[in-house]
Amino acid sequence: MTAVIENTIQIARSPEAVFDYLVDLGNEVDWNPDCLSVQKLTTGPVGVGTRFRAKWKQGPFIETQCTRFERPRMWQYENGGPISLVLTLTLEPTPGGGTRLTSHGEWTPHGWFRLAFPVFIRMMRRAERGVVANAGRALEEGRDAPVGEVGAVAV
Repeated sequence: MTAVIENTIQIARSPEAVFDYLVDLGNEVDWNPDCLSVQKLTTGPVGVGTRFRAKWKQGPFIETQCTRFERPRMWQYENGGPISLVLTLTLEPTPGGGTRLTSHGEWTPHGWFRLAFPVFIRMMRRAERGVVANAGRALEEGRDAPVGEVGAVAV
């Protein structure tokens, strides 16, 4: 039993800016109120094989790993846990220098979570719309720019 949650938004930032900010899960604590902590477990820049340990309000600590990295077009993270997730984000340039971001998540319950999965996935469909919107707002507000950088939100 797997459920798919997909959301698409337009962001008034370049695909490169969107990619560089969102591919680093350490930034999620800045824009997702449900993300409590993220710790990078590997060294070096984010890429295939990078692992993070993260905690969201809704569940236990989860380890997630980058399994695809194609800057500035797409990336994918996979995690285990009671409900595993394969999350693929794709970016397409739009006229005027913006970006169309599509978040495609495949959620699969394990063990006793199969019983609660129908209720969980309904809640996550609603929550994921908000998460994707928050990410777009953070980029448009220039939260990815170093403090004091002038023109951070220019497209």
